[in-house]
Amino acid sequence: MTVTAGTDVYADLAEADAYFSARTVSSWFDASTAEREAGLLRATAYLDGRYRWIGTRAQSEQPLAWPRLGATDPEGRTHTGIPASVKHACAELAWVALSYDLAPQVERGGRVLSERVGSVEVTYAQDAPVGRAFPYIDLLLTGLVRSAASNQVSRA
Repeated sequence: MTVTAGTDVYADLAEADAYFSARTVSSWFDASTAEREAGLLRATAYLDGRYRWIGTRAQSEQPLAWPRLGATDPEGRTHTGIPASVKHACAELAWVALSYDLAPQVERGGRVLSERVGSVEVTYAQDAPVGRAFPYIDLLLTGLVRSAASNQVSRA
């Protein structure tokens, strides 16, 4: 299968390969073409499921959330196409997806109340948030997503 940026994924295989080559991340290239493309598909699905993007879809029938209308950078310039930071976030998450589930199923949530690992002990409360956090992805997408608590745009 060949994935296409803007149709199936935010960053295609050539873009992701160039991204990791420039950053000398050789482990990306240890995976097969099919595995890397599958990672890009999972990363794109995660991005569209996890983030509330600014603006609106450029065309109502487009398969992905980007490109968007009304999406501007912090200096007021209009984003056209898929922003580089969205492509970079897609590549980064695809790399993670080669080894880990981006959104693993969990049986319970809770703030840490108690957990013991060797001599270290942590305890979780029932209402603690669950799931993985990707702070670097959040940084890459600063200014492109809305705050989860409101419809306000989140900017640095």
